[in-house]
Amino acid sequence: MEDFTTIALDESTLRENLKKARKSFDYTQSELAESIGISVTAYQKLEKGKTRILNKNFSKCAEVLGVSLAELVNGFTPIKDAEARLADVKETYGLKMKVQESSYLDEIQAKDKEIERLKETIAEKDGTIFTQKYLIKQLVSKLET
Repeated sequence: MEDFTTIALDESTLRENLKKARKSFDYTQSELAESIGISVTAYQKLEKGKTRILNKNFSKCAEVLGVSLAELVNGFTPIKDAEARLADVKETYGLKMKVQESSYLDEIQAKDKEIERLKETIAEKDGTIFTQKYLIKQLVSKLET
């Protein structure tokens, strides 16, 4: 089993991240080397793996390129990726919530209709009971007379 730090700090990945970052900012090897204060040969050794990449020059590269050391190590901007993923999750969640809300509203409307029907049935039954009580009173009063 590989150690996580070995995976995360793989020298070839770091070199590739540095190279991609340099190219994305349109720096030549000599321009970046000059910006961080080393020779072109020394810089080329960084990208080729002839020199350990995790040294002070790697941090200087991040600074000159205007990215955080974490971004250079990871090869991407974690916050931007997280924001994009969060936006996707929010959108998906929002759509699911609208569907669920619509389903609940339909269910509530159906229950409201059922309640109205039951109220009408109760009103009819109350009318029937009232009529039957009235008839019973009439019958009782005739029987008593």
